[in-house]
Amino acid sequence: MPLSTVNAQEVRGAEITFDEFVTATAGRLLRTAVFMVYDRHLAEDLLQTAYERTARRWRRVAGGNPEAYARRVLVNLAIDENKRRARRRDTPVGTAADLERLAGATPVPGGAGDLDEVLRALPAKQRAVVVLRYWCDLGEHEIAETLGISRGTVKSHTSRAMAALRAHMAAGAHEGGRGE
Repeated sequence: MPLSTVNAQEVRGAEITFDEFVTATAGRLLRTAVFMVYDRHLAEDLLQTAYERTARRWRRVAGGNPEAYARRVLVNLAIDENKRRARRRDTPVGTAADLERLAGATPVPGGAGDLDEVLRALPAKQRAVVVLRYWCDLGEHEIAETLGISRGTVKSHTSRAMAALRAHMAAGAHEGGRGE
């Protein structure tokens, strides 16, 4: 199967090589990693580690849903790294906007940086739930499987994260109204 014809639907359960799998999923998984850790270089490292772990188990995961497996490994690595960084207090380098700029996308005028800021401030699991739900377009059941938590926990993390996002956006709108 030519590499250009491998898409997300064909990655699920199809007989593809590991190289074809990487080619088909690299963009999506890298964007997920960037949104999880807000550091392009670290995201690439985490994705490389996730691919390495997926490759070691390729025979076992290739017949099922290898992208879901790799995403789960990636998200768990990102959560662990976020916890490590919280203890070290390192300053992340790069943002999701940098990723879009490097990809040649037109920047969205307005608060892309603000959204990055509030997403970065969320606890690791809440950020993971938001990224998986609204960026990766996964359902509650898939998120629960990916993170190894219950659907109820997914719902509560989503609710808390969305409340934080709404509060941040309301505060920004309130501040913007005073400055005019």
